[in-house]
Amino acid sequence: MALFGSRGDRSAEVAELEAEIERLDQMPLPALAAEVMAKAFGPGAEWEDPEEEVTVGGPNVGAGATVTGIATEMAPGGSTKGADDGTRLRLQRLVAEAVQVLEHAALIRPQMHTAMNSLDYTPTRLGRTVLATGAVAEVVGGERGRER
Repeated sequence: MALFGSRGDRSAEVAELEAEIERLDQMPLPALAAEVMAKAFGPGAEWEDPEEEVTVGGPNVGAGATVTGIATEMAPGGSTKGADDGTRLRLQRLVAEAVQVLEHAALIRPQMHTAMNSLDYTPTRLGRTVLATGAVAEVVGGERGRER
């Protein structure tokens, strides 16, 4: 057995990732946004932030979730290792679309941490409340034209 897994293992992982991307791509946008919100900021998630410790900006210490980080969490097993750049980018674009919808609904807020060179996100008070009640899809799906 290879030290870091066999090619067959990696091929299976990539196939699983591609199937997950297909599943996410077929979801209505409000449902995708709800899944992203739960995976990134729900109970037990890396960026849950129940104590509101995510900083507003400055150094990376205390930064929130990035699109890339959320995309990795959305991947089966929490990894996009073995996938090509195009596959990773496809997943990141889906996540970015969902993040935009969440931001427009005031469920998350963007911020800039200087050394990250990208935006990061954290849930708002409204976002925490809506997530806790399981109503993310309903809140973000309230406007026409958001289905796809």
